[in-house]
Amino acid sequence: MLTLLAALWGTFKAPLHVQGNQFAHQQAYLLSQASVVFSNDPSLTPDKVVQLAGKKTVMLPDSWDTTQPDFEGQGWYQIDFVLDPGKPKPDTVFLPRAIMNAHAHLNGQWIGGQGTLEGNLTRHWNHPYLFQFSPELLNSGNNTLMIQVAGYKNYRSGMGRVWLGPGHLMVPLYESSYRWQVTGSMLATLVALASGLLLLLFAKVFREQEGFVFLGLAVIVFAVRNIGYFLDWIPLPHAQWGQLVHSLHAWFAALYLIFLIQYMSLEWTWIRRALWAYAISVSVLTLAASGQEILQFTFWLLLPIIPMVFLLNILLLTYSWRNRSFEGAILACSSLLFALLSIRDLSIMLDMLPLESILLSQYTGIMLFVSACWIIYQRYRDLLKDLEVSNESLNSELVIREEQLFRQFNLLRKVEQQRAKDDERRRIMQDIHDGVGSSLVSALNLSEIRPLSQDEMREVLQECLDDLRMAIDSLDPQSDDLLALLGNFRWRYERRLKATGVNLVWTVGDVPKLEGYSSRDLFDLLRIVQEIFANSLKHAQASKIELSVRWDEVNDKVLLNISDNGVGMPKNTLGRGRGLAHMQMRAKAICIELYTGQNMHEKQGVAVFMAIPKTRQRQSSA
Repeated sequence: MLTLLAALWGTFKAPLHVQGNQFAHQQAYLLSQASVVFSNDPSLTPDKVVQLAGKKTVMLPDSWDTTQPDFEGQGWYQIDFVLDPGKPKPDTVFLPRAIMNAHAHLNGQWIGGQGTLEGNLTRHWNHPYLFQFSPELLNSGNNTLMIQVAGYKNYRSGMGRVWLGPGHLMVPLYESSYRWQVTGSMLATLVALASGLLLLLFAKVFREQEGFVFLGLAVIVFAVRNIGYFLDWIPLPHAQWGQLVHSLHAWFAALYLIFLIQYMSLEWTWIRRALWAYAISVSVLTLAASGQEILQFTFWLLLPIIPMVFLLNILLLTYSWRNRSFEGAILACSSLLFALLSIRDLSIMLDMLPLESILLSQYTGIMLFVSACWIIYQRYRDLLKDLEVSNESLNSELVIREEQLFRQFNLLRKVEQQRAKDDERRRIMQDIHDGVGSSLVSALNLSEIRPLSQDEMREVLQECLDDLRMAIDSLDPQSDDLLALLGNFRWRYERRLKATGVNLVWTVGDVPKLEGYSSRDLFDLLRIVQEIFANSLKHAQASKIELSVRWDEVNDKVLLNISDNGVGMPKNTLGRGRGLAHMQMRAKAICIELYTGQNMHEKQGVAVFMAIPKTRQRQSSA
């Protein structure tokens, strides 16, 4: 509401620099009457104009569309004045408005001008003029100020009232007028252009905001339409430029209203089509019409769209109030402000307001920039809020999932621990069954045939104890150290060797720890070693057993060799005995290489060679 009140105030209370100020009225001259000659004679000079008879007296401001319709060329405005002894001597002429270009002559001397006067005219229609001169050019009696104005027909050509006074009063009026008419228009246009590009970028980055493409295009069209307010040249001929500018009015209104319909989610499909048709029709009509005649029916071209602008903005204000949308309120105020200022500017163009009045519709670009920045800020903040809500939801879901996974992990870990315990129990039971059980069954079967001697009974019990000790050793957590396992085996077996008079030669070098071997694997390895020692004691009648361990760095293997000097085995049974078959099976199960042969060093006995990879090899599925 405050914005609308400010807009209404600005519409009727905009600055009119030609009115000057109190000091200007006291010390300067406001010239509002002139004699004018309209001519296209290039040979005319200020002196010749003064001599001409039949000049027409006009009151300033003078609009050619009213006093000299269909004229295009130059108007010579002769202003005669007499100095007032009670006022300071003037040295400056301030002309708030002359369309298109103007040059000034004082008492026959040229004192300044802007723009060309013939051919394709440069565009100073919205520029104020300031001409400074030497007071010596003034006469004590009658003086003549001649202002030569060049303009197009039916294009608001003409001249406003003229100030004549000292520079310290005229220059501030000129500077203020220039700021409002040129500098402010340029800044407002650049701001509008930046707003449009910003909105297009916003719509491209955030695809869900594609409706803002129409707003961005509308604001860019608005900015292009406004460049004529401050540029003194145009990229097209005058007629075509006028056609383009006036068709852009329709395109701005159509694009902006399409945006409002989409912004409020109105299902007005036929209205959208009608707006597209309106913009295209206006463009065709303006291109078909003569550029010199276009101002005469601009009002009638824009008249159909004005009620729609007000209707949609009232709906937008209602929509904003209902949804408590400050964003929508800013948009509504911006477009209503543009509509009000456009009506005011159109009134100036139709001579319903003084020619010197300042055009203000271009200043809506600043409001559009504020609206665009607020919209982008608001939408970006909403997107961030949505992102925060999504992140919080995801974090909550993640916490729940983590708790579920943690519970499942603990459950699986308990299951795995229980499974490992069960596997370990089964392994121990199997080892006891295979070792102690087998020895006891063999002894039982033998006792059914004949009574066992004391030595046989001791041997059976010793084997059972050895199996139990090996099963216990396999439970050692440091069981990946081969040398430690072999050392425990030697300590447990050495008493039996001494009891039977067998000499043990133990040669062990530094070897790395084995990797990837389970307790079951190393237990099988010790079973092989135990089987070799048991065969040497039972069957080979050996007096010496040699065990050596060394590291084969080239092949990354530990070499374990065991040999005795016993009677050996017949060649036709070597490698095919039941004990050797069990050793081969165990070696294959743990993926080590095992070879048997004759002890070549002693020329008798048996030798067993094992190559143990440092890292446990996995059997292929084949």
